[in-house]
Amino acid sequence: MIRTSIRLLDDVGLDGLTLRRLAAELGVQAPALYWHFANKQDLLDHVAHAMTEPWLQAVPATGVGRRWDEWLTEVGRSYRTLLLSHRDGARLVASTRPLPDSLPLLDGCIAVFQVSTNCSAGQALQCLTTITTYVRGFVLDEYAELLRSQAQPDRADAECTTIPNPALQGAPRMDAAIEEIGSPNGEGAFEYGLHIIVDGIRSAVVTYRT
Repeated sequence: MIRTSIRLLDDVGLDGLTLRRLAAELGVQAPALYWHFANKQDLLDHVAHAMTEPWLQAVPATGVGRRWDEWLTEVGRSYRTLLLSHRDGARLVASTRPLPDSLPLLDGCIAVFQVSTNCSAGQALQCLTTITTYVRGFVLDEYAELLRSQAQPDRADAECTTIPNPALQGAPRMDAAIEEIGSPNGEGAFEYGLHIIVDGIRSAVVTYRT
């Protein structure tokens, strides 16, 4: 049932994933699904859990024996990969709440960060939340830009060339910035923001230890 829901998410997006559509896909009447889910929000909470659970299970193990900043950077990268692997993945996770089954997995992530930095549980949660919140926000913008580019293919082609973009006439600094760094929604921009956050957390961790 959840596997079918994830497939529907990829096919029709978050707005199209409804209990009625899921019931039709499963060949049952919609009321039958209320034995499993209280409402659409409950369904989405379970879909988000199923999507993120394998990642949450793997994350603590990847931190064993590694520097915390390298691990945290990899957490951000792998989370972005996960959210981009499903249509509306960032929207789904941002609009749902963790199920009770997720809490021990989140607890394991906090434990890894605590052990490697000697900070408190609350400080560890703040640092991890800062990273995941940044990634979700970036992917939301990234996916929105992808949809805009698909709707305006000529614009996407123009930004991949060295020909001045007519849309940036009157904004020479913006034009120069795009020429220098490429898309502000691209891989380089993501890495730049991620490293700035990790550097900030590094300063905070020093404060925690003093």
